[in-house]
Amino acid sequence: MIKSYHVKHKLNLTSLLNKAQEVANYAVKNKKKHFSSKEVKHIGLPSTISNQILRKYGRGTIKEVSNVNLIVPNSSKNKYTTKDGTTKIYENITYENERIHIKPLNLSFRWNSGREFEKIHQVEIDNDKFMLTVSIKERINNINYGNSSILGIDLNCGVGRHIINAANLVTGEVLNLGKQGPNIRKMYYKKRKTQKIKGNKEQRIMKDLDHKLSRKIVNYALKNRLKIVVENLKGIRNGSKKGNGSKIKNRLVNSWSFYRLQKFIEYKSKELDIPYIKVNPHYTSQECSYCHVIGNRDRDTFICKNKHCIKHNIIRHSDINAAFNVGKRSLQQGGRAQ
Repeated sequence: MIKSYHVKHKLNLTSLLNKAQEVANYAVKNKKKHFSSKEVKHIGLPSTISNQILRKYGRGTIKEVSNVNLIVPNSSKNKYTTKDGTTKIYENITYENERIHIKPLNLSFRWNSGREFEKIHQVEIDNDKFMLTVSIKERINNINYGNSSILGIDLNCGVGRHIINAANLVTGEVLNLGKQGPNIRKMYYKKRKTQKIKGNKEQRIMKDLDHKLSRKIVNYALKNRLKIVVENLKGIRNGSKKGNGSKIKNRLVNSWSFYRLQKFIEYKSKELDIPYIKVNPHYTSQECSYCHVIGNRDRDTFICKNKHCIKHNIIRHSDINAAFNVGKRSLQQGGRAQ
């Protein structure tokens, strides 16, 4: 599994970054399929870094570049023979005693991944941080999951509602997380209408929230030995078009990154070897989680009208009912998404 890490630094790398900018400008002005680092040797940047920049900016339709980073690949193809006749592999990036050593730039910095990794593939450097791309060894938790050991997850985005409603099919326990999310979206929408907002603070806040919510879900599933079941959200926005529902609802749905939140849950669960299942989402919010007959849903409430159901005419929360339906859908024949 490939993961990225950011490590802040306080080094003065202005000279090196200016050279990287020069190489990128050369690549943009002299577009071609194959470059050689000899063409920009006079700039004074190590050839392994120059080659990466030339490849990145010398192809495609880029006409102008700014804020060019230093890209250091960790090549493992360069072999050399020592005096005693043994063959070794030269690496641009090494890791010893919790320190990363970048040989082409003669730089090093402290880093502790917190877990075992297989290889450092690349380090990208800008004015204030190192960005590492590494291969992480996947964990194997050796947990035997029962057939009904399931955590069903229903996602929402309405103001006043929780982003995640999760139902434990074993104990009946319910998790409601992220009620502040839609309010954050609404607040920044109003700010954009009345004043200019610089940067992408909203996006950073929401991405951080998605990370925290996904971590809570995965940790709960691991602790309780539950499989994670989510809806297949392909086409989720099809119902939010002109003329369908309120403008506020449509804006929230179309600006919400359901896919990102699900992806965060997915990769975190796979890191811990927790089963991750997608199911058919149709009618999960409209049918009763006990008898599976279509009932009456009105915003936050759900009422089953089946006279033979034990929950007949009992008012229940619609999102919690949907979360149980999502979990149970994985046990039904044909319920899993392809």
